[in-house]
Amino acid sequence: MENSFFPYDKYRANQEEFIQFIQASLIQRKNPIVEAATGFGKTISVLSAVLPVAEKFGKKIVYCCRTHKQMDRVMEELMEVGKKVEVSGISIKGRSSMCLHPTIINNDMDTATSLHICRLLRRENKCEFYENMKEKEDRAYEIEVSLSQKPSLSQDVVTLCIEENMCPYEVVKGILQNVEVISCSYMYMFHPDIRDNFLEGVGATLEDIILILDEAHNLSDLAVNLGSDQLSIYSISSAINESIEFDEPIVTEFLNKLYEVFLELENDFKLESEDEVIVSYQDLFTRLEGMKGPFVSKGFEKTIFDLIIYMKALGEKIQKTRLKKNKMPRSHVFKIASFIENWFKVRGSEEYCYLFEKSKTKRDEETLKLEIVSLDPRPITTQVLDFAFGTVHMSGTLEPLEAYSDTIGVKNPSYKIFPSPFSSSNIKGIVTKGVTTKGTHRNEEMYKKITEKAIDVIHSVPLNVGIFCSSYEVVDGLLNSGIAHISDKPLFIERRSMDSRENDLLVSDFKAHSMKDGAVLLGVMGGRNAEGGDYPGNEMNTVVIVGIPYAKPTPRIDAQIKYYQKVFYGKGKYYGYYLPAHRKLCQAAGRAHRLISDKALIVFLDERVANKFVSKDIPKWIRDNLEYIPDSKEILIDKIKVFFQNHIDRFKN
Repeated sequence: MENSFFPYDKYRANQEEFIQFIQASLIQRKNPIVEAATGFGKTISVLSAVLPVAEKFGKKIVYCCRTHKQMDRVMEELMEVGKKVEVSGISIKGRSSMCLHPTIINNDMDTATSLHICRLLRRENKCEFYENMKEKEDRAYEIEVSLSQKPSLSQDVVTLCIEENMCPYEVVKGILQNVEVISCSYMYMFHPDIRDNFLEGVGATLEDIILILDEAHNLSDLAVNLGSDQLSIYSISSAINESIEFDEPIVTEFLNKLYEVFLELENDFKLESEDEVIVSYQDLFTRLEGMKGPFVSKGFEKTIFDLIIYMKALGEKIQKTRLKKNKMPRSHVFKIASFIENWFKVRGSEEYCYLFEKSKTKRDEETLKLEIVSLDPRPITTQVLDFAFGTVHMSGTLEPLEAYSDTIGVKNPSYKIFPSPFSSSNIKGIVTKGVTTKGTHRNEEMYKKITEKAIDVIHSVPLNVGIFCSSYEVVDGLLNSGIAHISDKPLFIERRSMDSRENDLLVSDFKAHSMKDGAVLLGVMGGRNAEGGDYPGNEMNTVVIVGIPYAKPTPRIDAQIKYYQKVFYGKGKYYGYYLPAHRKLCQAAGRAHRLISDKALIVFLDERVANKFVSKDIPKWIRDNLEYIPDSKEILIDKIKVFFQNHIDRFKN
């Protein structure tokens, strides 16, 4: 298929092959799964590949991203395509980012909650921006037509709607039906309620869509989280207060009993802080019925089911009452009813387990939680993947591709790993022997040795360094070994209790030091800075990886391993335990390599990375440039200096 959509004068290395592979796969009704490093130019390549296929078959493209910046980046590349051929698109963010109503703006809530509140506001005629749409229908149509004829950013819509005092989301719905490409969050496609609403706005079914999944390695965790649910004892206390306030003695009695059951479970299982235990469906309901045992009576089940319906109706009444008083329309009674309903729905299903745990809040206060834990992403992912016209999965860290395909549930996959766009002189990986965070070796002496090697790296490389540890326990080990006092660069520490705003300020301050004499960002693998952060150029010249983030052996992990062993015979521990840790390690390792021009170093301070069992899961673009060195301070420093020689002056200027 001739490609008239690639907008640039020449292809980067392997981009043309990438485009041809994606096109051929989709035309053959296969779903391509590709790994290509950041800097390859995946965004423009996949757009150039998919646009002619969508045109040929009359399909719409939905491009799912993780961050708002990535969503807008898709439209920016589409604008380049638009200089060559006529093309249209829109990036859309979550309702909380596009809504003008103060109830949603001023309260931190996820996309699903904001959708629910939005519907409530409209039903109760409490949203002036939605009401204004009726009066300004002609103006809304003008905006929709104008923005439907080219690639546009969601902020363009928001800006125009602020001027017109109209609902941006309603205007966007009018645009969605008429554009060829939509870039959005994963939630729009994989959250069942949000997806139904989104597809209605688009005026399409899944069969009408070619789906592009960027940073596809995140899909598994997202789907598991969407399939899971939890209930805290704090929420029960709040619901009791709601039921008393609204004079609902039957609901109050039930909630008091549920509160007692939480305390009873804590006592019976003798839980200490951070303990968790697998509980059964019967563990909860027989206690609620007042008789421990293996059987739940059908009569009691029906009573609870009727109570759920009543409590959900009461919850909606509470929400509406609070809305009329201009309060946040939140209801804990509604939340508990929904949780118990979900508990009912998944009973007897081997894809789920129930957990009771005693944990700590961000304020370091102990709490009790009951969880429904999804063990398999496929009940969520296959609702989409099985019915879309075609799906494209891509990331810089997807190896092994077959494992990704298995656990996500991709039918008719086609696989391809593309060579790195980075010059071998611009990337280097080092694994140093003699250090590890393996549990049996984790002690004060080992932490001091790891800290000494980390300091050797910090003092030998130019400007900014990221250090990502396998856990907060390891972070504390380095801090207790004096890394903050020994380092000649200021240390910025990612704390477990930080909210997103505090973390953004921390990272901003860290990045600013790339214009000075450098700094160190200390965080954890799997954390927001190791997973979603971008540090191009001098913002992070070196990444130090301390340990491998294997999870602690807990009932949750054991349940995951046993489940995968059953459905993927012989691969249970690999899929359920080892591979998730290796993927987190790889994500952290790739933080410094964001631009083709970046010269960046990755130092693994754990000798286990030298084992083929671990290294085979590291992306080829890192693996091909990986060197194993002895436990020697001199050799480590020499390797670093040789790698960065002739570049120090460039970094300092």
